[in-house]
Amino acid sequence: MTLPAVPCLVVLAAGMGSRFGGDKQLAQLGSTGRTLLHFSVMDAYNAGVRQLILVIRAELISALEQQVLPHFPADLTVQLVLQQGHDLPAGVVIQPRDKPWGTAHALWCARDAVQNSPMIVINADDYYGSDAMQLLVQHFMAEKPVSACSSEVELNGEWAMVAFELSQTLSAHGGVNRGLCVVQQHYLQSVTECCDIRQQGAQLYGQSGSGQLLPLDPAQAVSMNIWGFSAAIMPKLAQALTEFFQQMPQPKAECYLPSVVNSALQQGQLLKVYLSHQRWFGVTYPADLAEIVDHFQTKNTA
Repeated sequence: MTLPAVPCLVVLAAGMGSRFGGDKQLAQLGSTGRTLLHFSVMDAYNAGVRQLILVIRAELISALEQQVLPHFPADLTVQLVLQQGHDLPAGVVIQPRDKPWGTAHALWCARDAVQNSPMIVINADDYYGSDAMQLLVQHFMAEKPVSACSSEVELNGEWAMVAFELSQTLSAHGGVNRGLCVVQQHYLQSVTECCDIRQQGAQLYGQSGSGQLLPLDPAQAVSMNIWGFSAAIMPKLAQALTEFFQQMPQPKAECYLPSVVNSALQQGQLLKVYLSHQRWFGVTYPADLAEIVDHFQTKNTA
């Protein structure tokens, strides 16, 4: 019998927050003295997670060690992983740059820390709510029969994600980009990027990749980049990054996790979708902080 494994939490925290104008992952929420990262980690901890992997830039180490890490429980193991431009799959040769190569590369950089563990992967500047963490921990802790005639069990090898209703993810201060999910019988079929989503009168609109204006349903399931992966994601990341660099990307181009997920789905990977009805919070614009602070002022920061 193979016992289920508690997933680790991988937080992608190396982003540079160009639209926000600073390091969003360090922004403190009013009198709480805490960051969104703190609340996300504590939700995962309360759901049973005991290993945290933070993928960061070297410039953030000192601030994290002083402002964030001391507030975590003593029995939470924390590893800091640097997202470095020269850390690339074998055979890839390209000029490094200061701007990170994107979320797919960030997770690739955590491969040695993750090893063979299942993982929950989130962004440091997003808050997903306690339900999302509980759903993904439960997903990986579930036992799954190998066959009807076998008493053996195996760890659920399916990937997973938590989707949110589009209306629960908007900003009052400008347009947002969201991944629109196509879901059939609780399994993800594809994620399509939709840009500059905003309310216009009584209707939500966004722009397709070709610039077409699209009317959107407020209940549309969207991906906010909270994923549950098995270690099988790592070779797929290596393949995606190799192909990305073979195309000689533009100076600001990035390799994103959703594109890797889409490719894996086309190759037969199963990815179960759980829907959260909680509010998603994120810091896209500086003015978003006021609403977030209002929500967290009364939240327990112990």
